[in-house]
Amino acid sequence: MKKSRILSAIAAAAIAATTFVSMAVPASAADSYHAYLGVQEPTGWSFRNAWYEPTYGLGVTADDGMVFFDQITGWDGSTPLDKGGDFTDAEITGDGTYKVSLTGDFDFGAAEALSLLFVSTDIPLDAGVSVTDVKVILDGNTKYTFDEAFQDPDDKTYVHPLCINQWNSDINELFGYVMPTSSIEIEFTVSGIDALLAGGAADTAEAETTAPTTGNVPAAVMLSVMAVAGTAAVVSKKRN
Repeated sequence: MKKSRILSAIAAAAIAATTFVSMAVPASAADSYHAYLGVQEPTGWSFRNAWYEPTYGLGVTADDGMVFFDQITGWDGSTPLDKGGDFTDAEITGDGTYKVSLTGDFDFGAAEALSLLFVSTDIPLDAGVSVTDVKVILDGNTKYTFDEAFQDPDDKTYVHPLCINQWNSDINELFGYVMPTSSIEIEFTVSGIDALLAGGAADTAEAETTAPTTGNVPAAVMLSVMAVAGTAAVVSKKRN
């Protein structure tokens, strides 16, 4: 890794570590939960963040109406660009196997590897839910299977299976692959959701949480980019 990239990542991580975000955190059970694919590449810093990330997460739009979470977002200097891609997210309605994916015409430029690949969920980390048999499927080929999900150590609030993180020595270069060009899929099995859902409708409580600390610098702009059988119903998000 080039020295400049290391310094950029450290600098962004330091800023993100001091950022606090107020969000609604499930205090008990909900009607269902959700999972989203997250990804980032290290050359042009194109990405899709975790759903709760305040600057580019779920529901956040650019001044021109661009919906960051519905696409891969890239950069022209400090100007965000639509880099394509169709995301399929999962609605988790019970114990079972689910899949999240990126397909369609997406553009990761000249990147030869991913800096981040993960599943971002709204399942509370302390809810007693386990995630197993996490399959990383690139261009239709299973490249690696985690018997038990590797929880992102930067996310202290939600279940957040991490598959690739170039800044984490415990998971970096865990498996080899060729940069995907047509599809990225993560399949995983959850258990404990049935018991969680049996608790009834969720109440929400405002909680102060620390923003994840993995980040980078696209061009001259410092970002806090997160570095997100029995298949259930999924919700497809198409870019505008």
